[in-house]
Amino acid sequence: MVDFQQIPGDWAVPGSYTEIGDVPDPNSLTGMPLRAVLVGQVSGGSAAVNTVYPNVTAATAPGLFGVGTILTQAVTAFSNERPDVALDVVGVAPAVGGVAAKGTITFTGTATSAGTGAILIGGQRFTFAVASGASASDAAAALLASLNTQAAGSAGTVLKTATGLTATASAGVVTLTAGETGDASGGSLEIRQTTRSADQVPGLTVATAAMSGGAGLPDITPALQALGETWYTDIVLAGHDQANISAAVLEARRRNNAMVAKDARVWVGYTGSQGQIAALAAQFSTAEELVLIGATSPYWSPWVLAAVCAAQGAQSLNSDPSRQLRGIALNGLSGLGPAAGNQFSPTQRNVLLGAGCTTLSIARDGTVTFERVVTARQTDPTTGVASGVWDVMLPAIGARVRYEWNSYVTANYYNAKLADDGSSLANSPGVVTCRTLKASWVAQCKLYELQGWIDDVATLGPKAVFTRDATDRNRVNSTLPIKPMGSLIVLANLLQMQV
Repeated sequence: MVDFQQIPGDWAVPGSYTEIGDVPDPNSLTGMPLRAVLVGQVSGGSAAVNTVYPNVTAATAPGLFGVGTILTQAVTAFSNERPDVALDVVGVAPAVGGVAAKGTITFTGTATSAGTGAILIGGQRFTFAVASGASASDAAAALLASLNTQAAGSAGTVLKTATGLTATASAGVVTLTAGETGDASGGSLEIRQTTRSADQVPGLTVATAAMSGGAGLPDITPALQALGETWYTDIVLAGHDQANISAAVLEARRRNNAMVAKDARVWVGYTGSQGQIAALAAQFSTAEELVLIGATSPYWSPWVLAAVCAAQGAQSLNSDPSRQLRGIALNGLSGLGPAAGNQFSPTQRNVLLGAGCTTLSIARDGTVTFERVVTARQTDPTTGVASGVWDVMLPAIGARVRYEWNSYVTANYYNAKLADDGSSLANSPGVVTCRTLKASWVAQCKLYELQGWIDDVATLGPKAVFTRDATDRNRVNSTLPIKPMGSLIVLANLLQMQV
């Protein structure tokens, strides 16, 4: 029986009357939301702590979070990488009693001829010119003037804008101080003299000391609580300490629970040795919610690394959750990768992948791309058995299929009656049975298969089981097996030469 909403059942005037209503297209998919949130420390600007600011861009970040701060750098990196991906930002207060990190650039000797030297700070290049006979103090003063006035990377960008650092000079030593307190504040910014011969000043020697001495870790838990139940598909951390990563992973795990079903990934960048990166990943061996990317002595900052990778990864996985991310260009990291001697070898990258760390490819021209994006999961959280390399596509496929199936059921059966299989009402409008639910599941799986998300539907689709609950006549229980689509990651060849 047709359930008319507008045409009265007792209408007697002759004529053709047609209602217009919307029904879901059975051959279409809903499309999963996409929104990222950046979590860090508020150290400037007008922003209040534990307050979510929506749709922040590179243009609005300095006013909210301060010029050159870590949050502003991360927002700028994310926004420049993928301006089409919405980004919200929430920050917490710095830790009480925190200390800012410091680094130094020390000059010795006397210039034997005029020249122009160059220093790289946080991936930004600063040049300074000295005359013949210039002392170490003269060179330090020249560099200080450059840091405070010289455009670096883009017009009008000086040291504080680019890196958040401030500089002073005394007795041939330039001291750099982070603009924020905290253990991670500025501590991962690289300070180096360039190795180009044209950047060396004869007679002058330059020694750099890395940023260090920062202390105090903020607790991002209040910021995570401030997110409420807004759905964020990707959570980007500006920090990289174990405690706050744990808090973010637990929040993502809560969101990934069946009763919340607002799946989220956590992106973290880290600077350290191979052993340090693997040791950090080992603390999250069951976390398929975490994507950890690390490098040794890069010119980028870890918060920029996390932001750039999250921007590209979020968009790609939303467009196609089963497509591996290999080869996607990370434009904001171009030219800022580790020097050749600090890049991980294939053997080292193999170890890192096995430890749950994402790896990058760095070309000779400085281009940086994803090599293989994996989650930190190495162990099945239920059985404790080793999982092997757990690609980021696996949880993304599960989340996408769950979202599409839940959306389909809500759209098509939101007010359906439930009858037993074989009931005389089984084929009536507005009535659903376990058999019709199974048929709908198989049909939807065919759509997912056509999208390239899952495979072998002909075998696994019929194995789905829908049964009416024995004690609750308003409930159906089901098991829904799927096989995630595979990826061509390794092609092993045996080349046989016949001689």
